[in-house]
Amino acid sequence: MKKFTRRRWNHSSWQHKFGWVNLKKIFTALLSLGLVFSMNVTVMADTIQELEQQKQQIIQQQNEAKAQRDAFLSSYNSMKETVEDIEIELQMMDSKIETLINQINANEKDLEATNQEIEKTQKEITEREEDIKEKQEVLDQRMTALYKSGTNGYISIILKSEGLGDFISRIEAVNKIADYDKKIINEMNEQKKELEEQKATLDLQKIKIEKLRAENIAKKAELDKSKSEQQAILAENQAKMKEFDEKVNYYYDLISRLEAQKQEKDRQITILRNRAQSSSSTSRGTTSANYSSDALVQYALSFRGVPYKWGGTTPSGFDCSGFVQYVYAHFGIHLSRTTYTQIKEGVAVSRNNLQPGDLVFFGYGSPHHVGIYIGDNAYVHAPQTGDVVKISPLTRKDYMGARRVR
Repeated sequence: MKKFTRRRWNHSSWQHKFGWVNLKKIFTALLSLGLVFSMNVTVMADTIQELEQQKQQIIQQQNEAKAQRDAFLSSYNSMKETVEDIEIELQMMDSKIETLINQINANEKDLEATNQEIEKTQKEITEREEDIKEKQEVLDQRMTALYKSGTNGYISIILKSEGLGDFISRIEAVNKIADYDKKIINEMNEQKKELEEQKATLDLQKIKIEKLRAENIAKKAELDKSKSEQQAILAENQAKMKEFDEKVNYYYDLISRLEAQKQEKDRQITILRNRAQSSSSTSRGTTSANYSSDALVQYALSFRGVPYKWGGTTPSGFDCSGFVQYVYAHFGIHLSRTTYTQIKEGVAVSRNNLQPGDLVFFGYGSPHHVGIYIGDNAYVHAPQTGDVVKISPLTRKDYMGARRVR
């Protein structure tokens, strides 16, 4: 039987077999690998630190932009209140002017009617004067004839009388005719007097109407002047408000772009940290929901300046519901066509819990407008005919609610 004996480790033989050269190479390789790994970690750490610094710089820029935006937004809201007050005042002026125009038209009608009455009364006065003149002439002729005939006139009456009774009757008849003529003339004079008094009253009425008409015309002229002045002030304030609105939108846009940059830095930092921890975690990155929300907002903002078009559903022109439908469709999310049905989709979100990408609705009773919330109390939307897709502050009084569709 073969005997096995324990073999002693021979250090010198190991050295001889591998040699110092090979040993040095192995240690050098191990040392180099350790240095490389250490250097990679250091470089990665420095890169993360640089990204964090860049992120902080972006946040600082965001804060500065928000301060500028808030300042301009405050000026915009103040100017908006002034504009609304002027518009209300102009509406009241228009109402007063309309009332004065109606009063002036009524004055014109009253003057026309009064002038017609004056003409009619004057015509009647002239007719009475002619009647009186004619009757007076007849009476004068009769009395002149009797006067000229003198005694012969009465003798003729006596001679033609068939008796004393007939004579008395004839005398009484002559007197009655004379009295009747005088009565007629007196009545005509009374009528003429009444007509003259009536005309005098109408003349006074005409003077009053003309005075009232002149006062109304003067009031209207004064209101027209005030209205023109207010319209000039309104135009000036609207121009300032538009300037503030453009600046507010500029800073909303800047804040949104900075937010996108900040999220990109976060994404890069997350990737680097995951790589440093484990290669298996690199696929996780950032959550798709956050990234998708930001991407959706950025995509929506890319359509700023597209004109509003009623019934529009393409970048050649959008209405409000067509705009949000088009944006969501780009990310594979199908929305219905109108605000009346879109408000029923997704889940309800309170105003305090709004997130970028949420749909915001406006209206009283039923929705008539919709937009996409972009953060910082602002939303992007296709407003109305004559306007374009733009960013607006979420300050409307007819805000109804929000829906989150994912």
